[in-house]
Amino acid sequence: MPFLILKSFFSIIVINIKIIYFKFKNKKIIFFYDPNKRHTQSINYIEDLFDNFGKEFLIFFGFNSPNISGHKNYYIKYSFLKWIYKVDIFLSNNVCDIFTNNSIKIYLHHDIYDSPLIDLKKEKKLFQRLAKYDFLFLSNKKSTIMFNNFFNKYNSNLSGNIPKIIETGYLKLDYLKKNIKTYNSINNNIVIAPTIREHIKKLSMFDDLKKIIEILLANRTSKVIFRPHPVDRKTHLTLEIEENFKNDDNFKLDISNDYFDTYLNSMCLITDISGTAYTYAFLTNKPVIFFSKNEKLINELGHGNLSYFEDRNKIGVIIKNSNEIFEIINNIKYIEKKIKISNSSLLKEMDYLGNSKNRIKKIINEILVKKQS
Repeated sequence: MPFLILKSFFSIIVINIKIIYFKFKNKKIIFFYDPNKRHTQSINYIEDLFDNFGKEFLIFFGFNSPNISGHKNYYIKYSFLKWIYKVDIFLSNNVCDIFTNNSIKIYLHHDIYDSPLIDLKKEKKLFQRLAKYDFLFLSNKKSTIMFNNFFNKYNSNLSGNIPKIIETGYLKLDYLKKNIKTYNSINNNIVIAPTIREHIKKLSMFDDLKKIIEILLANRTSKVIFRPHPVDRKTHLTLEIEENFKNDDNFKLDISNDYFDTYLNSMCLITDISGTAYTYAFLTNKPVIFFSKNEKLINELGHGNLSYFEDRNKIGVIIKNSNEIFEIINNIKYIEKKIKISNSSLLKEMDYLGNSKNRIKKIINEILVKKQS
């Protein structure tokens, strides 16, 4: 621990010295930060975003995890962020509570659709955290509607400080689609990717995972790839599933930071309420199987009017129990043909599809010009 504290202090000193030097050269400073202690995400698409920002910008990448590599990356203990000065833009794609000193704070929402944000009991706390940001960058109009409703719900005084919501397109999808052009996929695996178990526990498929995997392995020659959310990689239930099926050659636990290969080498995705459903559908044009035991509860929780739930049949099918899995998988090619047009239509509704990098750069430039005026 003392070593990590010293490492973090050293990072701060180096960053502040660089900032002072480059401020004299009129550089604009952007600081991206990942607060996750285990660093469980790939940020290739974030790095790609900054590739076209030009020489007038200096970009820093900070992490709350020591498990990082690369000369551009700095380990910075979360609570030490406030000791970094003169940063123009603080950017994160996971919600932070601590920021670099006196910076414009931008939250780049990591979800492509208006999937439920969090358990109802934790919504107010999330509102308080997000209200600390100056701007929210969202993927499409459906997400902007959801966040506007969210802030109106908890901000009783509408003259209070809430972030400005801006539609920017979905950076990660644009990055993945750019790299898909030269990719040869096999398309014969089945991917299971549930949302965080504690997200909205009553809508989670975790309690049925073992039975679903057993049915798939007993009736198929395809590989079954279980890809838990990064938060659930080391939980008891995930380790239990790994232990149960580790000797079956057709089972694989995927805990990699990048799902690109896994998704492209599959015939379908099985999930519950994870936002990855729409990323998968728009990336692969393959069907999603939504496991939903309690459709009534979705409405009771106030989620029934979200496009995430209304559009499910446009990218796949909904099943209510594990016994339906086998029949659906056997008809997956028919389902794939059935959803191709509706899936493509939803994708075209994203106004900045393929142009999110330019859109974000333009908005950041406008924000900085306004700050300086």
